[in-house]
Amino acid sequence: MDGKSIFNRAGRIIYVTLAWGFLLCILVQVVIAGMATFTDPSDWELHSAFVKGFAMVPLAMFLLTFVGKINGRNRWISLALFGLIVFQFLTVQVFSSIPAITALHPLIALLLFWGSVTTVKREKTARQ
Repeated sequence: MDGKSIFNRAGRIIYVTLAWGFLLCILVQVVIAGMATFTDPSDWELHSAFVKGFAMVPLAMFLLTFVGKINGRNRWISLALFGLIVFQFLTVQVFSSIPAITALHPLIALLLFWGSVTTVKREKTARQ
């Protein structure tokens, strides 16, 4: 195996690892939101802090599609996931005074979950 293919393989492995990690983070984030809603409102602070730890993962995934030579939908889904994360931040930070936009926050969470599952499934299929 030459150096270039090792580099590509490493990019793919890191991409898949980040994709699974991002999906797990989305699930944990939903649980934290549920705890804040139904158990302890102070958990909203944890919800806000936790996202900062994984918000850049989709951007890293997008960049890794070039390293790992991952073409097609997974490249663009990872970029779309990053765009959704940005919009998610905007619904709370910028548009909090506009209820119709703020109400999109949970919908965006569903889209993030769907996009994450799609990415993991597509990459798993591509490796078979």
